[in-house]
Amino acid sequence: MKKRVLVLGTENSVLTPMMSELIKHLTFKKVDVDSAGIRPKEIHPLTVKVLLEMGIDMSEFNTNSVNEYTHTKFDIIITTSEIARNSLHILMSSRTKIHREFDNPSKIEGNEIQKQKAFRQVRDEMNEWLNEFLTRHRLI
Repeated sequence: MKKRVLVLGTENSVLTPMMSELIKHLTFKKVDVDSAGIRPKEIHPLTVKVLLEMGIDMSEFNTNSVNEYTHTKFDIIITTSEIARNSLHILMSSRTKIHREFDNPSKIEGNEIQKQKAFRQVRDEMNEWLNEFLTRHRLI
């Protein structure tokens, strides 16, 4: 049976979709992964762009609200923001809860090149952390 993972953040527009798609990519889709936000917004276009550079197509991705998953059982829930972490105990339960924050590259001020660089940096940091995390939890 596939493990179920939820990546939960505030807006489900940058970090959570990036992490959920990287998990799918790294595990060759052997893990069921969903992402959700406390207050979901539209996905950031640079999230789509920097993942496409790795061959990850997000054209079918839809942002989701955590409310869609309140009755779903997950093996692992990863929170990417304090707001999500603080809401987690109220909203849902899971065997394993992990909190890991990354800098939100959408908050970077600057020109397009600087913004893309920030998104790539977070993507690469997240990819490295996920490789270690997924190996430790025997998901890859």
